[in-house]
Amino acid sequence: MAIEFLSIVIFTFALALLGLGAFTWWMERGPRRQVGTLMIILALLIAGSYAFLASRFAIAVFGRLIITIDLPRLMATAVIYTIGVMFGFGFAGGVFLWISGRLIKPTGFERKLAVFVTVTLLIALVISVVAVQISH
Repeated sequence: MAIEFLSIVIFTFALALLGLGAFTWWMERGPRRQVGTLMIILALLIAGSYAFLASRFAIAVFGRLIITIDLPRLMATAVIYTIGVMFGFGFAGGVFLWISGRLIKPTGFERKLAVFVTVTLLIALVISVVAVQISH
């Protein structure tokens, strides 16, 4: 379990570094743009090196697998969870900025739309809870 957790931490770190590097490369100009490129290269190097330790190529170099877990399955799970967490934080931050008026001033229609979306999500949540209870 610990090796799986560490693998997720390493790959999530590399994924975040890749995303932040791409953002930095996109936003900056001149010499600072190279920092974004460096971050992207480091992210790929970290992820590639760690993946190498669990690949068949590690057997050829070291004579054994250094990391003995199913990395493709684990990484698919980690990427899905990471993207889910990022979307969750993004939605929460967006709602906070919208409600606080820091980003935009909501109109009456936007408020009604937000209430509609909230009620729809609550109905979906209630239906999901009932479905889970029925399935047991």
